[in-house]
Amino acid sequence: MFDETMRHFIQENGVANGNTTKRTEVFTRYQLSVKKSDRLSGTWTLGQYERMYTKAFSEAVKEANPNWQLGQPFDTNIVRNITREDVENRIVKGSSEFALKPRSSLDITV
Repeated sequence: MFDETMRHFIQENGVANGNTTKRTEVFTRYQLSVKKSDRLSGTWTLGQYERMYTKAFSEAVKEANPNWQLGQPFDTNIVRNITREDVENRIVKGSSEFALKPRSSLDITV
C-alpha cells in the first residue's frame, strides 16, 4: 500500500482520484492472502495506513513549500525520501481511527 500510495501521490500531485490509482488491486491481493475472518478488520487497517501515508506525504510537501496546494507540482524527491518505516513509526491508534504523531522536523535532502 505504501508504494502504491506514493506512486499515486506523485503522479497526481497529491490529488486522490479513482481513475489512476491501483488501490483496488492492493486491497484485493491483501484480502486473498488472509483468512476470511480477518479480511474486514485487516482491510479497514490497510485503509487507515493508506490515509496516514497520504497525510505524511502532504505534510512533507507543505513543510518544504508552505504555499503548495493539492494538484500543484512539487519536487518529488520530498516524497521519495520518506520511507514506510518513517510514517509507520509515527502512527498512533486512536479510539476510532489512526493518527500521525507530530514530528519535530523534516530531514529532506533535495
